[in-house]
Order: sequence, then structure tokens, then C-alpha cells
Amino acid sequence: MARKKVPRTLTPLPARRRLQKADHKTEELTEILREAAARNRREQPRAFYSMREVSAHFAVPFALVSRVYERLGQEGLLTAVRGSKTLLQGQRFDRQLSVRAFVGLPASLSAFVTVQAYRMFFITIRRELRVRGFATAMVFFEKAEARTGILSDRFKIYEIDTVLWFQPAKEARETAARLKDRGVRVIGIAHEQIPSIPCRYQVRRDRAINDLLSEWSSLGIAHVTIAQWPEKGAPLSEEALRSAVEEARLDTSIATFRGQRSEAFVRSLRKVKSGAIVFSSAQLASQLCFRAPGAVADLLRSRRVAFLNGPVSMPFAKVPDIQVDLVVVDWQWVAERITNDLITQDAFALSGPTIFEAEAKLRVPLSDFAQVI
Repeated sequence: MARKKVPRTLTPLPARRRLQKADHKTEELTEILREAAARNRREQPRAFYSMREVSAHFAVPFALVSRVYERLGQEGLLTAVRGSKTLLQGQRFDRQLSVRAFVGLPASLSAFVTVQAYRMFFITIRRELRVRGFATAMVFFEKAEARTGILSDRFKIYEIDTVLWFQPAKEARETAARLKDRGVRVIGIAHEQIPSIPCRYQVRRDRAINDLLSEWSSLGIAHVTIAQWPEKGAPLSEEALRSAVEEARLDTSIATFRGQRSEAFVRSLRKVKSGAIVFSSAQLASQLCFRAPGAVADLLRSRRVAFLNGPVSMPFAKVPDIQVDLVVVDWQWVAERITNDLITQDAFALSGPTIFEAEAKLRVPLSDFAQVI
């Protein structure tokens, strides 16, 4: 059967100009091409500008353009196909394509941008689903959209069969109910927060946190400081942390972020009288790395620090080659297991949940784990 011809009638690239911000060319070009993608998007996929075309037009390195295209691919706008062609995703999937099923991936925009562990789940599951013959629609949403019918209506456009909802917060209940009423199967994956809907899969960190604190105790660390953000806490991680602290018989103190300047808060952590510092909230760690990367790097150089929700990225700054303690998840294994279960239909079985255990990584270079943004 002949391959269906993909149209390539795009508006011209924006007027040729040299990108002005030397340190932020990736972000500037991403925004330009994101706007171009939105302007040219139609119901069905269409060929997008070639990377070499964009590189020559804006006089930027091909490697930079490649990074931008990869980022837009992660956002669900672009897809690379054989023959070096790049497709702009359509607003509606073509049901004549031979696919196993159409899977929806709702993603909180704020969490995707700021939290690496959250972002890694979507990158790996989307890639694995496509390799195994599924069509995917990644839909970014704000909290208000999930509390109304807006999000479920957006999924209706794509004619989704199944939704994989990672870390479903309380606002997911309304949309999940609407989707189920439309015959869409919703599969929850519990992660950092206590889920608001039943979850077929759970990512747990209890064992890894126990291993980490036991190692600290064996090294003579008797007191730890927990850096937390009450309004945006991580109940599952904090619950596991409390249990592990009691088991390891460690003394603890709490350093609470209350909206002060990020740099001032980080510098105050350098003065605490404890053997180590623990970040239990991915949101807090991500905000501090975004707003005060230099202060965070100084903290990591001077104190022993653990991140319980995986590595942190430092946008607009070089990730330091500094040793830290991490609790990490093998997201590739998670993606492979869930995809296998979708193929065998085990994902829809009532038995469960399936547990994915995180692993403690002690004294490892942060630069080996953090994403470069």
C-alpha cells in the first residue's frame, strides 16, 4: 500500500534575523518555532520546516536546532520520521493508520516545565508507546481546565481510547469521571502526591529513602534538616521520610520556605547545624534551582544534600559536577511495563496495584543525572 502523502504547504519562516540573546538562543528559537507550529497546524499531520532550513535561515548551529526540535517533539508538536523528515502533528489523528490504540497523556504544564521526574515519565512513556505501535496525544492543562469539561472535550477531539494519568491530583476526579462516561478507560499512575483516583500503578520511594537514611546513620550522621514547602508538599515522600527517620533514629529539624527570597532561603540552609539536608518536595527544589542556581550549587559543595524526588535541573545555568544523594526511578522500565500491560490488556485488570520501587544513589555527580535545559 502506498504511503499517504503528507502535505507541505507552510507559511514562510519569520523574517530572517539574528537571535539576540546569546545565552538563551535555544529558548528564543523554541518560542519562534512553537508559534510557527501553532500557526500552521491543521487537522492532519503535515511536513514541517527541515532542521537544515531553520539552521541556515537563523544562522544558528544545526545542533541547537536539533535540541529545539527534540523539545517540541516532547511537547507533542513535532515527530521525526525516517528519511530525516519532521512532521507537524495534526489536531486530529487519522484513524486509517494502523495503530494498536489511541492513548491520551494529560500533563500539568507547570509540573512538566519545572520537575524533571514528572517530565521524564512523559518523555519515556510517549517514546515507548510510539515504538510499540500506539498513537499518543499529549495534552497540557492548567488546574482550572481539569475541574471543568474543557480537558475532556480536548481529548474528545483526538478520539482517545485510553488515558494514562500520571500523578492525578484532586482536580483529576472531575475529568476522569467525564472521560469514563464517554467510554474512555482511565489508568492512574500514583507518584509524588496522594492520588485522587484509583491508580493501577504506583511509584514508591519508601525502600530507597530507608536505604539512604540507613547509610547516613552508619556514617555517623545523627541529625538532618528537612527543607519543605507546606503549601506544595509531597505527601507520599514526606510520609516515607518520617517513617525512615524514625527507623534510622535520626534527630530532625524543619526548614520551611515561606515565600522569602530563594537565594536567602538557600543560604540559610548552609548555616543549619545538622549533618545533612533533605529536599522532600520536587517543586521546592526545582524553584530554588531555577531562581538561585548559584546559591544551590554553593550549598551542594558545602553540605551533604539529598533530593528524594530525583535529580534537579538548573535552567539557564550549567549543572554542577557535584556529588549528591538521589532517590531515582527507572522511568524506562516503568514505560516498558505499562506499555506491555496495555498490549496484553493486563493494565485493565482489577488486581493490583503494580509497584515500581525507586533506588537510592549515594554520592553521585548531579551532572550525570540532571537534564540540561
